[in-house]
Amino acid sequence: MKKKIAALVLAALSAAGILVGSPASAATDSKFPPYGCDSTRYGILFGEGISLTCFSLPRHSENYRVVAHCASGSSYWYTVGHWVPLGFGPSTTECHGGLLSSAYVAGYHVDEF
Repeated sequence: MKKKIAALVLAALSAAGILVGSPASAATDSKFPPYGCDSTRYGILFGEGISLTCFSLPRHSENYRVVAHCASGSSYWYTVGHWVPLGFGPSTTECHGGLLSSAYVAGYHVDEF
């Protein structure tokens, strides 16, 4: 009897974890980077990061940075990368999660300066 109760509790926790993660994954932006840019997502411990390199942008600007839209469970926040001159090195930012829930990049946008 104890094994059946333990199995039911674990099944309920698993179902709750799947339901909590579903709405946040529907909030992702386009899978393609802006015109003139190249993006790469990479995994880190308890999170995910994004690296963006731009060679041209729609408006005339000299610097840019990537802004990641981070999500973990029902939490949602932004993290910003460093300003980078157009055509040079990537602007990177990372979404860090906790021990029990890892964070991921739900979307991103580019700030121009």
